[in-house]
Amino acid sequence: MSNHIFKCACLGAALATGALGCSPAWAEEPASPLTVGGAVRFNYIYKSWQDDYKSGFFGLDTVRLDVGYDDGFRIASAQYRYNNFPKGQGGYREHFLHHAWAGLRFDDKSEVHLGVDKVPFGLLPFASNNFYQSIAFYTGFEDKYDAGITYASRPGALEWQLAYFPRDGGYYGGSDNTAPAANRYSYNIVKDDDEHGYGTGQDDSERNTVVARLAWHPEARGGWPFDEQELGLSLLRGDIRNHAGRDTPRRAAAVHYRGKAGPVTLMLQALRYNYRTGHEATQTYGGLDPNTFVIVGGFGYPYPVATKGDIHIANLSYDIPGRIGPFGGFKVYNDYSVLHKRVGGYKRSVQNVTGLSFAAGKWVFYADFVLGKHHPYVSPDYGGLASTDGKYDGYARRVNLQAGYYF
Repeated sequence: MSNHIFKCACLGAALATGALGCSPAWAEEPASPLTVGGAVRFNYIYKSWQDDYKSGFFGLDTVRLDVGYDDGFRIASAQYRYNNFPKGQGGYREHFLHHAWAGLRFDDKSEVHLGVDKVPFGLLPFASNNFYQSIAFYTGFEDKYDAGITYASRPGALEWQLAYFPRDGGYYGGSDNTAPAANRYSYNIVKDDDEHGYGTGQDDSERNTVVARLAWHPEARGGWPFDEQELGLSLLRGDIRNHAGRDTPRRAAAVHYRGKAGPVTLMLQALRYNYRTGHEATQTYGGLDPNTFVIVGGFGYPYPVATKGDIHIANLSYDIPGRIGPFGGFKVYNDYSVLHKRVGGYKRSVQNVTGLSFAAGKWVFYADFVLGKHHPYVSPDYGGLASTDGKYDGYARRVNLQAGYYF
């Protein structure tokens, strides 16, 4: 799931050379522009609705490999992941490409990337502080990676990104108890799966997505509580490829705000999306209107999401100074997100995460308490991001304790 990515930056060092082009014996070798790293993460998870595991369960979350390159002009980054989840988490395995792009950094510090790259939409790099991110992640609007080309302007008071993604980031491999089209990191509109999905026969995918994002960093003014601020606007337009032969449009827009005053950070975002679909009357389940939902997949399994909705996000965090023995970098936070569905009379989905993160050397830890309803990861109502089951109207609870070693 989430993935707060640890980035490595490598700078080349120019060293003087001696006679005949040989470096003095005391000179250090220049740092390599190539970096290789990764992570291994473990979770303890408790789900209030999971009667078979009343005491929760522990297991592997992720093993990943990171490769980066940066010589000041040529830049690249890639990451591949392997998951082997215990029975309480579904008892399945999968592997997938998280991202892989190469690009150039120009003299003004602007960049162009080509490959599977993060979609520049909304609050970046994340619209959350916690491991489970926000409802925007599970609907395909946070920490998402597609295949295409991205241009990012030089850093400054006014920044912008423009991107074109002719297709999504693709799907990869998994065990027999996963849906092939959903074996991916990013949540995309995908083909439904008869055995591990809803059997609707919907066979959609995302194509020709254009994204524009603008972020303004106004100067601090006396009397205003925040020392650092960011105001942003994001627009998205793309196609839903219906493999029966019809493409329909998908649109989204978001406004966001980030303010920081000392140790306090506030993040706000309002997002609206609208998908037009061309489904046949038979491409449904449970008697629902087939054009009120699309099938979205990631991490091995698909589920329905309402075709029209508003997502609101409000996060507040506090950085605690000081250390306790080897531990430091303490952050406490509360991340709230809600999906209001504007179609089908569907009930809203809610996710609230209260947590703490900290580190010790190369170890990073999360302790999250998740409260939610009508959410595929925070309740037994797996179809809840579209239609909902009345017996799951109450809030469910999930606890996640994670330890990750990053190298």
